[in-house]
Amino acid sequence: MTRLLAAFAIAVAFVSSAGAQSFPNRLVRIIVPFTPGGSNDVVAREIAAGLQASLNQTVIVENKPGGGGTIAYSFVAKASPDGHTMLIAPASFTMGPHLSDKPLYHPITEFAPINMVADVPFVMVVPPNVPAKTVKEFIELAKNSPNKLTFGSVGVGTPQHLGGELFKMQANVDLIHVPFRGATAAIPDLLAGRIDMFIGAINSLLPLIKEGKLRALAATSSRRIETLPDVPTMSEAALPGFEVGSAVGIVAPAGTPADIVDTLNREIGKVIATPGFHQRMAAIGVDVLGVTPAAYAKVLRDDYEKWGKVVAAAGIKQK
Repeated sequence: MTRLLAAFAIAVAFVSSAGAQSFPNRLVRIIVPFTPGGSNDVVAREIAAGLQASLNQTVIVENKPGGGGTIAYSFVAKASPDGHTMLIAPASFTMGPHLSDKPLYHPITEFAPINMVADVPFVMVVPPNVPAKTVKEFIELAKNSPNKLTFGSVGVGTPQHLGGELFKMQANVDLIHVPFRGATAAIPDLLAGRIDMFIGAINSLLPLIKEGKLRALAATSSRRIETLPDVPTMSEAALPGFEVGSAVGIVAPAGTPADIVDTLNREIGKVIATPGFHQRMAAIGVDVLGVTPAAYAKVLRDDYEKWGKVVAAAGIKQK
């Protein structure tokens, strides 16, 4: 019996090893849930180019926008779990299911985490006409002006919206949400002082902060932003544990073999570790990360739980 068990274990190990050695054996696709040109698309194309060289196989990017990302998410969830189809998972990946009574995908049960590769840091800003110079001063101002101060977002259910709702919850203040159709629509009203606060991506706000047209009160990431070293994190400023950003991860369909996940994690890690990748990401305001599949799985679980609580507390329903 012992010999039979040993032989079985060797056979399983051989099959697993053979699977890893034969991967990839055809075209590899990275699915992006947005139109070309954005930071998620740029990250995907950089990784595709690097993987094509390291895996010695054609790697392409396919853009499948629409449905708040659900078209791309559903497509990848139903793909063969063999590592040849991957998904760029943005911050909204763990938010979307909470916004619908009938979600079309589940970010935890239907996907295999591979790597969290990058993050676009977010920052809390106010226009010059708002007298608050710190987060604590803004909270005090909001408490003294219940249901008068506003915060903008780029749409209902977006990271900018839920970041504002998370701020309301943790700071225990009342703010009025004003949704816009994108940052290009929100920023003019912010500059004009028609909205009082905005939590958004540093790459679109940094020039305005540097010019003194907006005042940065806090970075909403776990560490300070390199280009704004004097701006504290939200945890340092007033709200310990407050984090919101726009992380970019890569996942595959659930059931993808662990050895293939590990291979992809390792090869993607090599791509994002190159100086060229770092330089090109810095040029568009993106921080390079890189974690293990297990660490990324924990991030997804934690984010899914956190945003579920935020959506429920705010009573948000998008569809």
